[in-house]
Amino acid sequence: MKKLALMVLLLFAGNSQAYDGLSSELSHLVGGALLAGVVTRSFQESEHRAWIGFAASSVAIVLTEHRNYEKPDRRHGAQLDVTWHVLGAALGAWSTDKYLLTPFVSPKHVGLVWTRQY
Repeated sequence: MKKLALMVLLLFAGNSQAYDGLSSELSHLVGGALLAGVVTRSFQESEHRAWIGFAASSVAIVLTEHRNYEKPDRRHGAQLDVTWHVLGAALGAWSTDKYLLTPFVSPKHVGLVWTRQY
């Protein structure tokens, strides 16, 4: 059933049109948050997992919007899309790291213990 729903969604995705309205920009915010959250979750063993999630999501939107930025009539829309997506990526990476994953504990100091009997 999931595969059928995905196929129907992809079938109608070609007919969708974006615009620079609030719902379009909120979809970029949510998409950035979800992508950053998934990447943050996949790097949960890393100390810098939130930064990795934020960076991966931000790079993804910059690369996908690059072709729209080259068109003079779409330049403003591409900048809006990137801005909202990066804000969502920051929110998604931070909230996933802070509230959904267990805290990362790493040894900060390595030392020598010296004991003496009295």
